[in-house]
Amino acid sequence: MSLDGKTILLAWELGEGLGHLPPLKAIATAAKAEGATPVFALRDAVLSRDTLSDVGAQILPAPFWPTPTLPPAASGTYADILIGNGFGSVANLHALIGAWAQTIDLVRPDLIVCEHAPGAALAAFGRIPVAMVGNGFVVPPADGAEFPSYEPGRGEPQRQQPVLEVIQETLSGLGRGVPQTICEPFRGAFRGIYTFPALDTYRRVRREPVLGPIEPMPPLSPLPAKRKLYAYSAADYALVNDVTQALMDLGPQASAYFRGSLGARSAVIRSRGVHVYDAAPALASVLPEASVVFSHGGTGFTYAALAAGRPHILNPRHFEAHATARALEELGAGIALHPFEPTRFREAVTRANEDRGLRESAQKAGAMAQAFIAQATPLETTMAALRAI
Repeated sequence: MSLDGKTILLAWELGEGLGHLPPLKAIATAAKAEGATPVFALRDAVLSRDTLSDVGAQILPAPFWPTPTLPPAASGTYADILIGNGFGSVANLHALIGAWAQTIDLVRPDLIVCEHAPGAALAAFGRIPVAMVGNGFVVPPADGAEFPSYEPGRGEPQRQQPVLEVIQETLSGLGRGVPQTICEPFRGAFRGIYTFPALDTYRRVRREPVLGPIEPMPPLSPLPAKRKLYAYSAADYALVNDVTQALMDLGPQASAYFRGSLGARSAVIRSRGVHVYDAAPALASVLPEASVVFSHGGTGFTYAALAAGRPHILNPRHFEAHATARALEELGAGIALHPFEPTRFREAVTRANEDRGLRESAQKAGAMAQAFIAQATPLETTMAALRAI
């Protein structure tokens, strides 16, 4: 079977940052090499262009619900994300599906690859084959009648039935077939779960295989004797002033990359001896020099730091990152820091550099990650499945 002559729509709808791009880029590049035409529909169709420039594919803006609402404190399943992003009422969902339907009709794909794109998956339900891909959080188990809780004891199962009823009424009103369970539209013809088993949000309940990160990972390297922190943050982070002050307190011991522009603040940080990268450095280059790393728990950086065997200080900004931080703490390789506070940050850096048990656990976790990578075939498995579809 071949992908020659096929059109593949690669969709990203929900989530911040550009960490959703690597799986889509890897699939698009491989598909194009087999004669397919990849087309992207992305939540961020502007900043993603540099990352995807070498793919040579059309990039369209993805429809997404413009006024998301925060889930309730008792939230704990993927259904709560749906509720907050257009799935809470028939009128809203009708509008979201209509926007995605226009994109689909414009592209006329043979297959849609959804990376955290539930609106696209529902718009394609019963019409076009869908592959559901992404990390463990954005591809929740869908083999049952309801989405499982993120963690034992979390969530309110009764909140899922109203979402199913909204989906059923919306699709019925459009003259479409309706699912019998809330999970049915999100099962997909293929499910690519690109994470490490130990970092999978649903590691306690998932029954399907986890394929491993689809992007290249850095090698495991010994921790250097010289203390050096590498930090990855964002210029638009609400506490960026606190983060930069904490880095300046470390001075030459720190290096950092901030997604977005720091403006004049960048010169101030450099004046204190901190090395600030203007462009994202290759992690395979900076991680071997780091004795400890700091981030907000984005999956791409977290996977790389785990594979390299680095103690990791995490300041999570959303639930997915909180789950990742807890998983790293379970491995003994991470320190969760929430909320961010400069004094606690300095204490965490000291601990990461001096706690022998933490450092050894990070290296052990890295060795386990490398052993998994050695036998994993995420891209090959994905492309074989797409050909079959």
